[in-house]
Amino acid sequence: MLSFRDKINFTDPEIIRKIAVSTGFFDEEDVKVTVALAKEALKGQSNSPENFNFLFAEDDGKTCAYACFGQVPESISTFELHWLSTLNEFRGQGIGKKLIEKFLEEVKKQGGTKVFIKTSGIPQYEPTRRFYESCGFSCEARLQDYYDEGNDCLIYSMRLNQN
Repeated sequence: MLSFRDKINFTDPEIIRKIAVSTGFFDEEDVKVTVALAKEALKGQSNSPENFNFLFAEDDGKTCAYACFGQVPESISTFELHWLSTLNEFRGQGIGKKLIEKFLEEVKKQGGTKVFIKTSGIPQYEPTRRFYESCGFSCEARLQDYYDEGNDCLIYSMRLNQN
């Protein structure tokens, strides 16, 4: 049975590392960053002006996916999804989509009215882009050569209905 939690615990940084590595999408630096954010969230402090929140999906008590998000600094009601990852053995089961739904509910609770997601434009990330589109996001901008020459940043967005 799938359940969700929004409290980070002391085992989560290593679980996040395992999940991120399992996907084959994130390089070593990406993994280090997401684990460091989890450790900061666990301490309840951040050296960044951003507030990083985590949501976890658990299948029969096993953490199988996570999302990291926060309000865009200096914005009133705009949020960004920084990381979303599902343990490889659980991919394709709809868990990511349910986690996005839970994430959007949480953003609404926090007063969010618009959400942004950045992802790579290289072919490896085509399934990621299709996933975001299937969740209702649309590509709002393309920043050419953002990550590297030939690796554009695509910015997806969704305006949230506050009903």
